[in-house]
Amino acid sequence: MRNNHCLSGVLLVCATISAGVFSGCAPEEAPSKSVRMAVSPDYPPYAYLHQGELTGIDVELGEMIAKEAGRKLRVVNGEFSELVGMVGEGKADMAACALAVTEERRGMAVFSDPYEFAGQTFLVRSGENIRYLTDMREKAGFRIGAENGSTGHTLIAKYLKGKEIPLRLISYSGNREAVEALLNKQNDAVILDPLVARCLQMEQPGKLEILRDLLNHEEFAVAVSRHDPELLAAANRVIHRLWESGELYELQRKHMEQSRKGSGNDVP
Repeated sequence: MRNNHCLSGVLLVCATISAGVFSGCAPEEAPSKSVRMAVSPDYPPYAYLHQGELTGIDVELGEMIAKEAGRKLRVVNGEFSELVGMVGEGKADMAACALAVTEERRGMAVFSDPYEFAGQTFLVRSGENIRYLTDMREKAGFRIGAENGSTGHTLIAKYLKGKEIPLRLISYSGNREAVEALLNKQNDAVILDPLVARCLQMEQPGKLEILRDLLNHEEFAVAVSRHDPELLAAANRVIHRLWESGELYELQRKHMEQSRKGSGNDVP
């Protein structure tokens, strides 16, 4: 009898422990998988702060892609020059921030189909009679500012390499830093994506002008991890729908207007 009582007690304790363990391991609701998207919040109209909230063409695009993939978007902030590398290193699942497709970047991630065709242009101070690239070349000691890691920075660096040209490249950590230096006459032009240039120009009414030349032609696309083909497929489906419906142009119009109304005051 004593042994039976002991056995019953052991079984009861084991059953109680087992119930507690299994009830503790079974969550009430399994969390949905997220998509980590790397952005730099200093790229109006693509990614910028508006009334304290991160928004922009690429942020909305990222939300659509995550939804298409059946996941939730989680934004990861980074320096622009690090965004594609974050995808390649597994710190993000995708990146979108007016990213032009280049061979160097293809070495770190795969790219979606393009959602915008653009090229690099320049912001200059108003009233200085600079309209074209040839006007720059004629000015000795002309200083061009560019954000580190941008295609504009790469283009100017390659253009100047090994050439006796009276132009000088100055590197900056962000677009607004470069534009502030332009306004303070610490450089003479800033190379930027056209829509970014337009947004930053609108933040400084009457002080800045955009050159009429495009330095090159680029395709903007979403950088996606090589290990996530389903996410790449979702990105391409979303981009194709946006092209066919004309919504890409609506996104541009919406965020150009919204960023004009005060995004500059929201960026730290």
